[in-house]
Amino acid sequence: MAGVGIDDWGGSFIKYLPGYTRVLNRATRLRQIPLGKMKWSGSKLVKKIEMGMNTAYTSGVDGGAIPPADKGVFVEAEGYRKFNYGAVAITDGLMYNAGDTENSCVAATSYYLKSMLEVAKRYENFMLPRDGSGVVATLGATTSGATFTVSDGRMFLPGKSYEIRSAGTPANIVAQFTVKSVSRALTAAGEATVTPKAALAAGGSTGDYIVWGVGEYSAYQKCITGLDLLINDSLTTFQAVDCSAYPWYTSPVIDGGGSTYQITPAIVRQMQAMLKQEAEDFEVPGGLLVYTSVWDGLSIETMYENVLRLTPDSQAVGLPGGMTFKSALGTVTFLSDHAMPYGKIFFINRAKISRPVQKELDWRRSEGGGIFERNDRQANYTATCIEVSDLFIEERHQCGKLRNLKVTPYSAY
Repeated sequence: MAGVGIDDWGGSFIKYLPGYTRVLNRATRLRQIPLGKMKWSGSKLVKKIEMGMNTAYTSGVDGGAIPPADKGVFVEAEGYRKFNYGAVAITDGLMYNAGDTENSCVAATSYYLKSMLEVAKRYENFMLPRDGSGVVATLGATTSGATFTVSDGRMFLPGKSYEIRSAGTPANIVAQFTVKSVSRALTAAGEATVTPKAALAAGGSTGDYIVWGVGEYSAYQKCITGLDLLINDSLTTFQAVDCSAYPWYTSPVIDGGGSTYQITPAIVRQMQAMLKQEAEDFEVPGGLLVYTSVWDGLSIETMYENVLRLTPDSQAVGLPGGMTFKSALGTVTFLSDHAMPYGKIFFINRAKISRPVQKELDWRRSEGGGIFERNDRQANYTATCIEVSDLFIEERHQCGKLRNLKVTPYSAY
């Protein structure tokens, strides 16, 4: 016998290294997209939109008839507000035990406050380019069991609960689950595999909506009006304007006729041409921002590899981030983000998108200015935060979208 070893002894203390390591993406850039910003109050925002012009103009002959006067047509586009909330609760005991960094990797109060705000950033970054429904993915080919699959695994956070709503009748909630883990590897069909804390019961179908939160904390149809709604060609009512009556109050969209297709330089130029024509040749200051997912951005980088120019003193090969291209159709700058939807690319005139704000994201403070409120029925303190804002778009025809693009992600994260 070799004697008692380190693992057998059991009396050693553990030496914890200071600090901690973050492995989740917590950055957001989409707040920087809207160039317009305003504080407001009231029941709603209203913007007058010209939908018809005075057409009383024509050619004629000497002494000929003058057309009768006509009139313009105006409708009102409306903007509202969306609410976001967050909360942190810490027991008295934890505050006493880990109130500073002397014997813990980080002060507990500081960590939990910052952690919640970082999740808020992640949530915002994910929801801003989407449709405001609160849907984070759809149910995949495997719909129940100890593991199941989803169309997009990026917003499934360990410990978070989600609800599944019927795609045919979204008012029907068919299941709920809490995430244990998500596998990095994707299936052959490109779906992410989710392991719930308890096996998911049968009841859902492929394509059903998976929504952030459950019960009264569900985000269904409560999220910020995202880019996918702002930049769209649907002939439904949008921000109180009937787009079936005024189809020109929509955005140019190229969707491959409903089938997936590969992005090409010609398609980029087609979108540029549509936007330039509908904007009547007015130049966009700074050009268009072309916003993509990381994997769609890879397709764009591969597409333009042949335009690389090397000089004898070049020491690096490749294309830099934020690629900018100029042509007779204008300037476009490509920029990718880890939270953008797959298979979609937005062409954004940033000057046409604004972010009306009633309350910036901040802690709800007590009369004394502090953020923690004492609970006299339980031994803990609670801090809550709130944000009240939304997005608004003017001249939707100056922004466009590509959808149904072929894309191949290689990581569920």
